[in-house]
Amino acid sequence: MKQRLIDFIKYNQIIFFIYNRIGSFLIKLFGLFIPIKKKKILFVSFGGKKYDDSPQSIYEKMIKMKEFSSYEFVWAFVDINKKIPGNPKIIKIDSFSYFYHALSSGFWIINVSAERGLNFKKKKTICINTWHGTPMKKIYGEENSKQGDKNKKKPEKFDLVCAQSEYDKKIFSRIFKLSKNDILISDLPRNDILLEYTEEDITKIKEKLNIPKNKKVLLYMPTYREYTRDSKNACLFNPPMNLQKWKEKLGDDYVLLFRAHYLVVKNMSIEDNDFVHEVSGYEKLSELYAISDIMISDYSSSFFDFSILERPELCFAYDLKEYEEKRGLYIDITELPCEIDYDEDSLIEHILNLDYNEYVKRTKKFKQKYAPIAGKATDTVIKEIINRYI
Repeated sequence: MKQRLIDFIKYNQIIFFIYNRIGSFLIKLFGLFIPIKKKKILFVSFGGKKYDDSPQSIYEKMIKMKEFSSYEFVWAFVDINKKIPGNPKIIKIDSFSYFYHALSSGFWIINVSAERGLNFKKKKTICINTWHGTPMKKIYGEENSKQGDKNKKKPEKFDLVCAQSEYDKKIFSRIFKLSKNDILISDLPRNDILLEYTEEDITKIKEKLNIPKNKKVLLYMPTYREYTRDSKNACLFNPPMNLQKWKEKLGDDYVLLFRAHYLVVKNMSIEDNDFVHEVSGYEKLSELYAISDIMISDYSSSFFDFSILERPELCFAYDLKEYEEKRGLYIDITELPCEIDYDEDSLIEHILNLDYNEYVKRTKKFKQKYAPIAGKATDTVIKEIINRYI
């Protein structure tokens, strides 16, 4: 019910305008009576849906550092029963308590937004946005059509944004109206752990997911299509895949992990079996990356993150023409480190006849351009926070 209300507000231009103007005014008015505590940090990941991603990486490092021993940490969640390390204050997203703590925090560390469709950030509040992936598809109002989020407001007031390379630094500088000095090329803190998994870790993760030791792992990570929605405005996803065919062709040697984008609330009807594992709700994406031999996507930032592991990547672009027309891409899709497959038969044949070493070389070259300094992003970001603001 709550998500329907959010979608109704978000995708109705008139309602959103009223919500934004009145809501922003009221919260700013409320904020006049709330002083900022410089040593308070608010963390929000994907609108409070998860305890993960770069805010988690930064938080778990900070709570171990003497520089932050006197700081108050606050996490906002949809589910306030989450158990997380340290002793943070856990609050309900969109509650009165949430807006109080957002207004009184000296720092926000986020990966999407903290303002909930409003504009109320105080000038003295420092907003560190790690973002949540290098953009391959057009974002933040630059989409070719506005069938998705029609209410792109003016750029939020981020003070520092993380980037993986000069490529996304240029994009972020433009869309967020920031100076290039406020875009930090650090890679994304969430990716540090990708280079830390051991063979023992990988074995344990596979056991947890009931993946046989003798099977290789395919990870399918498509992005969402915001222009494909049902009568309730829910984002739909239904790729042209016959999973029985996949099992017959690939099941002897592979298992398939299917992970839909977090904005997709309804997708294919998938039942777990000895070949397919539906892992859209799996908490730690990095673990799925770590155990996967091949990653398959379409227009997702996962290409950049997975390249850090220097393993083969494949592109299933069955709706490329429609996607380019309705959403748009920043890069020529042929720059990806693979051939482009437009139907499942071609993709399956590619998997069966993959020259693994050749594809590793292609991924390494791609990584050097788009994710060249992965591995120490958390330390880099925290050092920058200390040097700039503390």
